[in-house]
Amino acid sequence: MDSEEIARRGKELETYWYGENGFRQKYLIDMVPLPFVADEDVIGGRLIVATGDMRLRKVAEQFAGHFKRELRFDFLQFTATGSNRGQEVLLINSRDVVMLSPVACGAVGFDLEEKCLTWVWIHPFQRGRGLLDWVWEGLERRHGTEFTVEQPVSIPMQRFLQSKGVDPARWGGPSPTE
Repeated sequence: MDSEEIARRGKELETYWYGENGFRQKYLIDMVPLPFVADEDVIGGRLIVATGDMRLRKVAEQFAGHFKRELRFDFLQFTATGSNRGQEVLLINSRDVVMLSPVACGAVGFDLEEKCLTWVWIHPFQRGRGLLDWVWEGLERRHGTEFTVEQPVSIPMQRFLQSKGVDPARWGGPSPTE
């Protein structure tokens, strides 16, 4: 490969990967430190209400984008600049990353009017470590134990709900006799 070809490939990499509309932002998954969040805004050490603060809303939108891409949805579950009336979005504070400030590793969407969990996305490196158990307890304390879970429900979430003994009627799952 000659130097011209290397230069062309380098230029392509700059615009393809790092440019303003580059793919880096689409495929890079960061956990987000939140140094501006006060301790009193963190619910039970687990959840950070992000609905009212635009900086937090943007972080939640970023996680909603990961959710959309991973599960191949046609739309974002949450947008920072949208009205999102009757919706609450909570950021999930990582248990594994220890910093003075919270570190968001995921988000949860909740429909306050319907009393329904609409979506949950957790960073892949944080999955399978009991974090959803930790979050679920916070959700039940905040919204009670009878809220529903919006469909479609992913296979991992179905397994989680079954392990928690959540009534299948709350999430459209199979009845115990099936």
